[in-house]
Amino acid sequence: MCGYFLLVAGMLLSLTACSNMNAWAHVKWDYGIGSNIDKINTTKTEFYYKGELIWGSRIGGNGPGVSVDRIKERRYYWAGGGGLPVKGVTVPDHAEVEIVSLYDRKRYLISIDLPNDLAQQMQRRYQVDGYIDRRSWLYFGLAPGGYYEVLLKGDKLLVKPDVLLKRGIAKEVTDNWYDKKFPIEVSQYTVTLKNFDEKYGELYKKHPIPTGMEWAPIMDAYRAKQPKTDQHPIK
Repeated sequence: MCGYFLLVAGMLLSLTACSNMNAWAHVKWDYGIGSNIDKINTTKTEFYYKGELIWGSRIGGNGPGVSVDRIKERRYYWAGGGGLPVKGVTVPDHAEVEIVSLYDRKRYLISIDLPNDLAQQMQRRYQVDGYIDRRSWLYFGLAPGGYYEVLLKGDKLLVKPDVLLKRGIAKEVTDNWYDKKFPIEVSQYTVTLKNFDEKYGELYKKHPIPTGMEWAPIMDAYRAKQPKTDQHPIK
């Protein structure tokens, strides 16, 4: 009889574990990739779960993270962030994002392990000005010098402040066969870089911008000024 109860208890624990795992697998989330005082081109986005590729794309876009006014006025913040649909995709535990920076003329790779409780963080709901919002937007930002941040932002951009998950210096990709055959500056982005330099080149010289880890305290200060709207959590 005891063996029967132990078997049933074991089955219930297994079902509970599976139920929780399935719950995390069906958390609604999105992602975005943007830049800060730079123009970028995303060339690869891959999400993994337990070592397996669960979603990937070679289609990217140009992050609208730079403007004449922003350079002149030193307005530094993450901009852009459109991503492709990931409906029904499990919340990942690892991500790899490859981005070409026009400012640096380099290809970078952001390869990071994501927090174990990411799904739980994405599920937390907050009431802000009569609306319900969740931090379910996974945002990857790249700034000049290879500095990157991975943030968790509000789905409706209402819940603040943004949560910093990871930051560092992205790895420069130097073994890309296509880059070796068609260098970024000489072949792949010739026209784009020419237009970029004509529009912003002199401005960058007149108004030098941060680079590398110089961005860290600047972005920390930016987040510190964000309103704290996550004061009303909903269970």
